[in-house]
Amino acid sequence: MRTLSLLVAIAAASISDQNNNMVAALSTISKSSSSRIRNPPPSPLFPLLESSTVEKEHISLPGSSDNNSNNLSPFLQEMVDEQRELQMNVGKAMDTLRKDYPDFLSRTPDYSLYHENISLKASDGQIQLSKLTSYKKALGLVRSALSLVYDADRSIIQSRMVYDPTRTELRVSYNAMLVPKIMGVTGRTVHVDGISIYAFDLSASVDREGKKNEGAGKIREHRIEKLLVNGAAMQPPYFNNFGLEALVGQRSGALVGAGAWSFEQ
Repeated sequence: MRTLSLLVAIAAASISDQNNNMVAALSTISKSSSSRIRNPPPSPLFPLLESSTVEKEHISLPGSSDNNSNNLSPFLQEMVDEQRELQMNVGKAMDTLRKDYPDFLSRTPDYSLYHENISLKASDGQIQLSKLTSYKKALGLVRSALSLVYDADRSIIQSRMVYDPTRTELRVSYNAMLVPKIMGVTGRTVHVDGISIYAFDLSASVDREGKKNEGAGKIREHRIEKLLVNGAAMQPPYFNNFGLEALVGQRSGALVGAGAWSFEQ
């Protein structure tokens, strides 16, 4: 009987040790699984990114200053600088013309945009001007004549412009409603529609001797492609289209009779 009790005690102790070992094993497995869930191993298809690759690598865009300054030859760098300067001049011209067109009757345009050898041409060949001094005289005469008759405050001039980089030309479409100061003098309100093309000087900003070219990037040519007055193409004598032949005196009358303008200096 005593021997049987001893065998039962040994068997119970053995079972208890096995249970403890199983609990410990299960606990280890549980901890290992939990660790794997919290920190999964990197997958060969989707590796774990410790930080953003954008932060680790410096990404340079094709047009960035780093590429231009470090990789371009002096010749190409000079071309890039000239193109950038041309774009700046075109932007300045567009900003200035947006202000000059609406205020054409009330103030003098900004002539700093124009080349000293600028030419003004019309599609019909009737207008041929060269040199900036003649260009100023022609626009000044038109402004003075129109401002005598038409009210700058009530008249409206609107414009829209598009730049063509392939031709380096600026196309300006404009329309004006010119309201007379005294109704009946010219008969009625005049509507003007036109298209002007401005071409830029593409010469280098610095010549071979290292001297600065003051005319680089400025407007070299002004072409009038279309000019309609009350829906009809404007024909010489031009002032007759606005009813000014009897109002601007003998000096303007001489120009009206001459019809075409051709100034050269």
